[in-house]
Amino acid sequence: MDYCALATARSIPIAQQIATRFDELKLEHEIGDLKIKISGCINACGHHHVGHIGILGLDRAGVENYQITLGGDHTQDAAIGQRTGPGFSAEEIIPAIERLVYAYLQHRSSAEERFIDAFRRLGMAPFKEALYGAGKTQGRRHAA
Repeated sequence: MDYCALATARSIPIAQQIATRFDELKLEHEIGDLKIKISGCINACGHHHVGHIGILGLDRAGVENYQITLGGDHTQDAAIGQRTGPGFSAEEIIPAIERLVYAYLQHRSSAEERFIDAFRRLGMAPFKEALYGAGKTQGRRHAA
């Protein structure tokens, strides 16, 4: 929608809000190598499917909805990200990404372990719990 006639959801403002939020938290050095990729259209020009955290924005009945994938990789260890579950509204997506990052920081084995390596070691479970709550695949947890 920002620069693409095919887009059904905004991606640039969401990406800017993510950047602003993590700048406010002053965590970029602690987080390390983390590739967040976002697309506002199923054509995936933002390559969300190969982001460590991928965000695909789509229109659902006139409402922007953002689907999260985890574990994508564009390097020699290429992988397509796995869908986490139900999507999030534009208002919910920034807190959801923040919860994912805090789950990574909590569960990583060392300060040197990258997000993608922690995800491969741990699997989806701790990240899904951070997004949706313990033992849940439906519904949302709004605490950050």
